[in-house]
Amino acid sequence: MATTLEEPPAPIALAPLPFSSRLNSAIRLWLMKILIKIVINVLFLVQRRPPLKCPTYIKTYAIRPGIKNRVFIPSSYQTGGKLLPLYIDIHGGGFALCDPRVDDEYCSYMAQHHGICVVSIGYRRAPRYPFPTPPMDCAALAQAVLDDPDLPCDKSRVVIGGFSAGGNLSLAVSQMDGVRGRVKAVVAYYPVVDFTRSGKRKLKNRPATPGIKDPLEKSGVWMEWGYIPQGTKKMDPILSPIFAKREDLPPNICVMGCEYDMLREEAEDMAEQLAKEEPGEKKILKVGEGWETEIGNIRWEKILGQYHGFDQTPVYFDKPAEAARVQRANELHDAVAEWLYRTVYA
Repeated sequence: MATTLEEPPAPIALAPLPFSSRLNSAIRLWLMKILIKIVINVLFLVQRRPPLKCPTYIKTYAIRPGIKNRVFIPSSYQTGGKLLPLYIDIHGGGFALCDPRVDDEYCSYMAQHHGICVVSIGYRRAPRYPFPTPPMDCAALAQAVLDDPDLPCDKSRVVIGGFSAGGNLSLAVSQMDGVRGRVKAVVAYYPVVDFTRSGKRKLKNRPATPGIKDPLEKSGVWMEWGYIPQGTKKMDPILSPIFAKREDLPPNICVMGCEYDMLREEAEDMAEQLAKEEPGEKKILKVGEGWETEIGNIRWEKILGQYHGFDQTPVYFDKPAEAARVQRANELHDAVAEWLYRTVYA
């Protein structure tokens, strides 16, 4: 079990923040939203990306007509050929930032290198659309994807996954009506899974990195304010998936956490909790630090030496560092694909 810090149980519902704290969070979150949107738009405007890194097409569904979803079909696929495995991707951004475009690199990689049909879905974001709107949007769109007759996919081989907030939403959606039972696995990259734990506790149990602060240390406060309405029960398993019943989750779950991430402890605790309900002994991973259950259906990996979001944060003006980051990210994604083809996609 991951190291824990003794503290009084968190309240079931959120206590009201002082007005000054709410105002400060609102100003900072909205400024961050505006800045991130400008940066993403500029990058996509000026960067020339090869066709294989772009979506095959963009699609909307009647259930959420205002949300654009990005479909990636492997270039090797031949019309009328064998149906492809399906991966539904949910982007991160603290439930408030970004859009499906930020996952294009990952989605195109999984499609082109591993022969998977990937659909990257969007959702309306906080603070304008707080909990439970994002998981409800994702559940509605995931169901629309599963019912889409135009996708060349085998609907018996379906995985849902995401990064950070997207990992949380993937675990949430897999429990919800219309999706529960139809998804065979969840892949959660460094997710937040427990909103009952204070930021103070999470930071204290994070390994020390002198001179480098956790990127979520301050922004996490603003994002939590924007996402969780006052009076929300923090132990709701749709909000905090660590409290989900095992039978409500898919049979196969892969969870990963970065060594220097304040969210690592709770992700590891959830993985350990899931493993306790499985038979047999855990097997140590051959590559990386982590384990799988004896039958391989629960997988945990601690990504050594890395910070939250490392695989999606380019290193500009330092080519060797960027090359090392891309290599480590691809190794991580290759390991996930290998696990999927052993369990769900076999």
